[in-house]
Amino acid sequence: MQKCKTNVIEQILKKELNLSDGMYNRFMAFAGTQTLKKKEMFVEQYKVCHQFGIIESGVLRSYIEREGEEFIKDFYFSGTIVVSYGSFLTGEPCIGYIQALEETRLVTLSRLGYDQLLRESDHWYKFGKYISDCFLIRKCRRETSFLMESAYERYKLLLKTYPRIEQHVSQYYIASYLGIKPESLSRLKSLNLGQ
Repeated sequence: MQKCKTNVIEQILKKELNLSDGMYNRFMAFAGTQTLKKKEMFVEQYKVCHQFGIIESGVLRSYIEREGEEFIKDFYFSGTIVVSYGSFLTGEPCIGYIQALEETRLVTLSRLGYDQLLRESDHWYKFGKYISDCFLIRKCRRETSFLMESAYERYKLLLKTYPRIEQHVSQYYIASYLGIKPESLSRLKSLNLGQ
């Protein structure tokens, strides 16, 4: 197993959550690394998600497939946690996929390792809350965006949230995420350039 890079993990555990050096070292003792090639799956539909990842480099997308059509749920960039959270918590099969859009390197923690940390100290619940808060906030923002904003407003929010997304993600995937056709995205881009 390769040694984990620490800067992303240090940022979350020590700087954002103010956990001790000892807790950081304990996390690293359980952590592994995984490198995904472009188009390789991190999570597959109908399989149980037994680990989460923290992205060191690369980009992933989560999506569901219905009647041969893909619907993008979210994108994940460096510094973010990626997991099929419902499956990870319940042990039930995933209802979608998480796929690398370019070579991606992650620090991973298994469900067994996560549970062991929670048993060792109540301080680890701070990390668990961090994970759940991240996913809840993302979910709420996405739902509100679809209910309250136009496609153009959703596009502007996407660019604000992920400033370099167009350098890493195809226009087809961006359009799918926005809930529009690729030709509609071209029109939105021309409106945005006009401002």
